[in-house]
Amino acid sequence: MKRIPVVLIALAALSALAASVALASPGGPTAQPGTNQQMLTFGGPKTPITHVVEIFQENVSFDHYFGTYPNAANTDGQAFHALPGTPAIDGLLPATSPSLPPSLRHSTNLLTSNPNAALPKRLDSSATGLPGSAGGQLTCDQDHNYSDEQKAFDNGQMDKFIESLGTGGGSSPFGAPCNKETVMDYYDGNSVTALWNYAQHYAMGDNSYGTTFGPSSPGAINLISGNTGNVDMAHIANNPSIATPTSPNADLTPNGKGGYALTSDAQPYWDDCSTRDAVALSGKNIGDLMNEAGLSWGWFEGGFRPTTSYQAALEATGHAGQSTSTFIPDEFKAAEFNKAVPHAGNQGLCNAVTPVGEGLGGTGQWGYKDDYIPHHAPFQYYASTANPHHLTIPTNSKGHDTLAGLATIGTDTQSYVGGQPQFNTPNHNYDTSDFDQLMTAISNHELPASAMPAVSFIKAPGFQDGHAAYSDPQDEQEFLAHTINEIMSSPDWKHTAIVINYDDSDGWYDHANPGVLNQSLSAADNLTNTTLTGATSGQCGPSPQTTAPLGGEQGRCGLGPRLPMLVISPFSKGNSVDHNLSNQASTINFVEYNWGLPGISGSFDQAQAKVDQSEHVPFDLAGMFKFNGHPDPTLPLNPVTGQPVELEEEEEGNEMPHGGNGWGDHHHHHRGPHGA
Repeated sequence: MKRIPVVLIALAALSALAASVALASPGGPTAQPGTNQQMLTFGGPKTPITHVVEIFQENVSFDHYFGTYPNAANTDGQAFHALPGTPAIDGLLPATSPSLPPSLRHSTNLLTSNPNAALPKRLDSSATGLPGSAGGQLTCDQDHNYSDEQKAFDNGQMDKFIESLGTGGGSSPFGAPCNKETVMDYYDGNSVTALWNYAQHYAMGDNSYGTTFGPSSPGAINLISGNTGNVDMAHIANNPSIATPTSPNADLTPNGKGGYALTSDAQPYWDDCSTRDAVALSGKNIGDLMNEAGLSWGWFEGGFRPTTSYQAALEATGHAGQSTSTFIPDEFKAAEFNKAVPHAGNQGLCNAVTPVGEGLGGTGQWGYKDDYIPHHAPFQYYASTANPHHLTIPTNSKGHDTLAGLATIGTDTQSYVGGQPQFNTPNHNYDTSDFDQLMTAISNHELPASAMPAVSFIKAPGFQDGHAAYSDPQDEQEFLAHTINEIMSSPDWKHTAIVINYDDSDGWYDHANPGVLNQSLSAADNLTNTTLTGATSGQCGPSPQTTAPLGGEQGRCGLGPRLPMLVISPFSKGNSVDHNLSNQASTINFVEYNWGLPGISGSFDQAQAKVDQSEHVPFDLAGMFKFNGHPDPTLPLNPVTGQPVELEEEEEGNEMPHGGNGWGDHHHHHRGPHGA
């Protein structure tokens, strides 16, 4: 793989913000438990990026949000008019521009001629749908199971979304009957205004996919380790379901090695807020690699701060004095602490809730949603990176994080005794409010810029994560714009890359077929020789297999549905669309490249190496960056409207010409390993 020119490495070294690195806190481990492995020598990043922020949202396909980009109806909501020179995408409208690689072109207007049983319709910007509209922002959730998504692809014909994934039972948050045809529908820039504005000023990919098929948990695991195939069967709770050819949508799928792959939403085992079927995973994740390298990192999730502290819960259940090193699944479920929080479900220690549709005027009439969702917290599946008891950094008498506590964010790795994790620190897992307070302290110069972790993963509270049925584009937009604004206003912005990606498609229609990057022959697979009734075909790719699956593990069919992918950075290409192939593991692929970390065994993190070589890029997302010329300016957006707060007069002159990236432009693009 080609490397970025040495002059750019020197640029990074000259930066006052270089590294944002700290060793493990005193008393913490300097090696993986049970080994003599020494901490890796860290020499600084290869690019000017010293901070990566991954904002990982929920359940949106690319066509669902960007299918008509950059063309908005402008019949309701926020007006959107594309900038001159906005590049073409592979969307629902005919994609015939010569700027598109041949594998991404099509001449069909999929809004008027579609292989599915109904045409895609525009969803409007209102809460419940304007008269004559297909609907508004509050919709039913669609089916997004591992096997059912493959059936919708139907041997690559992409024509069974309504039958396989559309929800025809139940009702929406406001009581309207669910309609299976809604699975085909989409929003435009009048509703997802902020995301379209970010795409106008920074970089977007239209050839990015779920690493595998399936719902949130596999997507979250793929984000941090790229390997869903190594379930730790010694640590499971409440009888996770197992896939069979006639009941293929299950928590676990036999991986062909005597073990199991995670293919659905079992909760994380190492979590006092998990209260149903739960599993752990073995192997390493990117947090382990960063700990070994002495890199600071953190996972920040809405609602992670418990409504009942671990110590208070122990006292209330007669377990006072119990060590943090003791973990008991479902220990606090029977205590029903949720009864002290109106409208809360029983989630052990974590029972904060928010009205659905709050940004649309929701005050409870559309229901409530838990802020913390355990199966959205991937580091909790691994003992090495979990914070099972939701321990928090110290707070003052007003409940605010102390500066001393904020200064430990990203470096507070737990300790080990006899190779066993002690679960005695936050261990890199925090609440989103901790990130807000950290950025405020940095912007107020109460903490140095280096206090921001080198890598931050940010997960919105449930009502703002974009998931249909309990979230919506408006609430999602308010979270995204708020978070990005605070990063842009900090001294860290000038060396930060923000990646916006999604954990799964929710089943929403997308027309793009990536081909098979990782073959699988398991009970849950049905992508190849698709059967529409009865038992699955058991195939994702040919049988017998022509290429061994990653890690030798079945049940990891990929790539999956197409998902939005944006990079927002001073070093992203302004108003550009990257057609290079990427997936959910591409963020850790960049982290590994930037800081010289080793790959993860059995992971998708390096699965695109040959594709990257053919595209002449050194890492999956390289086509979205430029490291030469003037940096892109900030673009603060109004969180409510999604529109720019202030347009800089010099913005056009400051933006780089589209295309320069520091390693040359090439035009060898791939839909996937086997073409379109």
